[in-house]
Amino acid sequence: MFRARKFRPAPPRGRVKHTRSPYNPAVIVARRFEFQAAHHLPRHPGKCRNLHGHTYRLDVLCRGPIDPESGMVVDFADVKQIVQAEVLGPLDHTLLNDIIEYPTAEHIAVWIWDRLVATSLPLDEVRLWETTTCYVAYRGDVSGAPRA
Repeated sequence: MFRARKFRPAPPRGRVKHTRSPYNPAVIVARRFEFQAAHHLPRHPGKCRNLHGHTYRLDVLCRGPIDPESGMVVDFADVKQIVQAEVLGPLDHTLLNDIIEYPTAEHIAVWIWDRLVATSLPLDEVRLWETTTCYVAYRGDVSGAPRA
């Protein structure tokens, strides 16, 4: 049986100028960093009990509306400057146990969040990669209760 298809106009040819939409959606802007550090987890039953190091990868995700003047949520250069000062400077090539009480990937991610949330960044999430296949994502304390 033959069905008539709806007519769809052909897409415009050439470059189409983007027009501003009547709403301003939230956009996520992310930047990746890398740092090296050592740690040991004395209460861990496995190999991590021993002193060892990682090349950590850190993804910092910022979320917000697009500023009509700059056309950006946040400038990548600003993200780099803040993360360098607040996170990479203090952590790179250190023994994390000297800075964070029990430096599991989870505790390191929370420590990083606490440092960055106090800045001007519109922080949405931090992802800390301990290996190429294992990461922790943290988006802040959603309960609103203070952490011990």
